[in-house]
Amino acid sequence: MSGRKYSSYKELYDDLIHQAVEECVLCGECVSNCRMFPLNPMLKDKDPVEITEKIIDFLKDGVSSEEVYTLAFGCAGCGYCNDFCPQGIDVLRMVEATKIELLKRGEKLPEAINFVLPKQRINLFEILAALQTKPSERRWLRKIPPQPKKTENVVFLGCSPPALPHNTFAFLDILEKMGLDFVTLAGGEFCCGTSSCPAAGMVRESEEYARELVTALKEAFSPKRLIFDCTGCYRQFGEYYPEFLYDDMDFELKFYTQFFSENLDKINFIKPVEKTVTLHDSCVLARRFKDTESPRKLLRAIPGLKLVEMEHNSGETLCCGGLANMTNPPLGQKLGHTLVEEAQKTGADYLVDVCPFCQLAIYPHLKGYSFGLRDIATLMNESMGGREYENKLEKYWRCGSVEEIIEKSRENFEANGYTEEEMKNILPLLFPL
Repeated sequence: MSGRKYSSYKELYDDLIHQAVEECVLCGECVSNCRMFPLNPMLKDKDPVEITEKIIDFLKDGVSSEEVYTLAFGCAGCGYCNDFCPQGIDVLRMVEATKIELLKRGEKLPEAINFVLPKQRINLFEILAALQTKPSERRWLRKIPPQPKKTENVVFLGCSPPALPHNTFAFLDILEKMGLDFVTLAGGEFCCGTSSCPAAGMVRESEEYARELVTALKEAFSPKRLIFDCTGCYRQFGEYYPEFLYDDMDFELKFYTQFFSENLDKINFIKPVEKTVTLHDSCVLARRFKDTESPRKLLRAIPGLKLVEMEHNSGETLCCGGLANMTNPPLGQKLGHTLVEEAQKTGADYLVDVCPFCQLAIYPHLKGYSFGLRDIATLMNESMGGREYENKLEKYWRCGSVEEIIEKSRENFEANGYTEEEMKNILPLLFPL
């Protein structure tokens, strides 16, 4: 498929299905090496070859089965399976294509995935952001202004970073201290589409979001560069969009750790951070984009900071379980628990993560552990003498009841137009205390 360009997102996936059906040799290596496979009570005792055959039969002839649905919507999205295909098939994309075909044939989405679908009032990221910040405190645009200014750099936050405002504010502080000309856009009217597809298999909706977003960015800002703080957005722009929006992709793409590591000469660290940290590599950054060095380069540059590695690091990184939390929560929780257990063994003061979705998945597991959770921008900003922003999300996780969270966050969520009654219904789903 390399070098091929497509007229649509759907055509891309149709070609991938054709490749899988034609080239898969039914060896079962992708399934047997899947990190979710031994955790799934329905699949773990079954023959990986038989499951692979059922997936290919489904993609070829539409013959569905419970195993196909369970594997597809139990996928954590880590892409570890790709290392084991002797045919070089992108197995992760094949599983994503399976979700698309399942929905086309009338299967329903797992209920929890509805909480991350974009442009709706009851949305995981919107609710978490509303609990922590008032609209007046936002430092990002949620819609294109009437008379936008042409800008060299667009910082595209997407949906999840505003749910971690203490990290996002630190990130923006660094860009400002660097003297960067930029505008920040997040959520609101525009979405990269990753929650719709590949996460949910809603390919038509995701393509509509993609075309709308790229057109708006070009017409409003004509950027030279897009800088990302979300690995899901970065994957959409860096992996998918060039396949069917190739005529419009005339701007540079940088994940924030890459941008900072390439511009360390513009960053002035003035204060040591005397802490020991361990790094959780994002599956997207480490496995899909093969970038394990830029986060480590930044951590090594912070004076006083000591990095210790977990047993599974870089390309062998453990998955946080974030996507699986939306499609098969019990399995996602098992992955997250395994990750924090391994982090605890390092003796680090902080587990550092570059992916906001990973961080949101890790927070529920932190009770009872001796380390905290940080992102690289927060540590960098601290070493640059910057402001320390209150981590309200961590404070909410320490609350003993939903009522306590409501009282601590009332001023924020009411300013965002949510009611106490809505919060009483929603918060038990987000904070199972």
